[in-house]
Amino acid sequence: MKRKIKWKNMIIPAAMPVMVFLIFFLCQPERFGTPTGIMIMLQQSVINSIIGFGLSLNLVIDTWDFSAGAQLVLAGLIGAYYSQYYGLAGLILITVLAATLLGVITGLVYFVFKIPSIIVTIGMMLVYESIGSLYHGGENVTIDMGISFLGRSPGIFIVGILTYLLAYVIYHHTKFGYNVRAVGNGEATAKSIGINSLKIRFLCFAVGGVFVGIASFLQVSYGGAIAPKTGMNTMSMVFPPFMGVFIGQYLERYCDIMLGIFLGVFSMTMINTGLIAMGLPGTLQQVVTGCFMLIFMAISINREQALLKSGKAAA
Repeated sequence: MKRKIKWKNMIIPAAMPVMVFLIFFLCQPERFGTPTGIMIMLQQSVINSIIGFGLSLNLVIDTWDFSAGAQLVLAGLIGAYYSQYYGLAGLILITVLAATLLGVITGLVYFVFKIPSIIVTIGMMLVYESIGSLYHGGENVTIDMGISFLGRSPGIFIVGILTYLLAYVIYHHTKFGYNVRAVGNGEATAKSIGINSLKIRFLCFAVGGVFVGIASFLQVSYGGAIAPKTGMNTMSMVFPPFMGVFIGQYLERYCDIMLGIFLGVFSMTMINTGLIAMGLPGTLQQVVTGCFMLIFMAISINREQALLKSGKAAA
C-alpha cells in the first residue's frame, strides 16, 4: 500500500504538465517543444512561480492580493534605477526591500481599515501604478547587461531553487507557517487557540512582498529593463500565479504545495505558448485560458464536496 501511494504521489502531479506538453507538441511539433522554447517557458515559469509562492500565503487563508503585479513593477523600477549606482547588490537588495515595504503598506491598510482584501489590493494596485508612472519621469529603466545574468540560465534556476527552499521552510517549518495553515483550516478554531488571524493576514502581505521582490529583480534581469504600467494592466500579471496556486492547492494532497504551484504555473505557461504556436489571436487565448481555469476549479471544488459527502455518509 505504501508503495502504491508513493507512486501515485509522483505520477499525478506530473501528469498535467506532461499531458499539456504532449497535446501541443503533437499539434504543432515544428513550432512547440523546441529546446529553446522549453527553456524560455521554464524561465518564465520560475518568475511566476515565485510570485505564486508569496500569493499562496494569502490565498491559503482566503485573502486576495491583486496589487502584487504593481508591487513587482514599482519595486523593479526603483531597484533598476539604483543598480546604476550600486550594481548587482543594489538591484537585489533595494528591489526586495522596496517590494517588502510595499507589502507591509498594503498589509497595514488592510489591518487598520479592515476592508475586504479584494478592495484594498485593487486600490493599492492603482496607487502603486500611479507612483510607478511618475517615478523617474515615467520612463523605462534599464540595467547594465553585465548584472543581468540572474535572468538567464543557470542563474535564474539557482535563484528559483533557493526561493523554493525558502518558501518550503517558511510554510512547513516555522511558527508563522503553522499559523497560516491553522487559519486556513478554520479561522474560528485558530482564534480559539490564541492565533490572531488579522495579524497573520498582515504578515502574509509582508512576507509575500519578499517573494514579489525576488521575482521583480529576476524579471528586470530577464528583460534587461522594466517599464511602468498603468490602467490596471498589472492585474493580468497575477493571474498565472493565481492559477498556479489553485492547482498547487489541489495537488497538495499528492505533493508539496510549492512544487504544485510550479507545476501549475508551468502548465499554464505551456498552454499560453501552445496557443500562440497554433496561431490563435490574443483574445481567443484569454478565452481558452479562462475556460481552463473555470473547468479546473469546478472539477476541484465538486470533487472536494463529493469527498466530504462520502465521508459524512461513511461516518
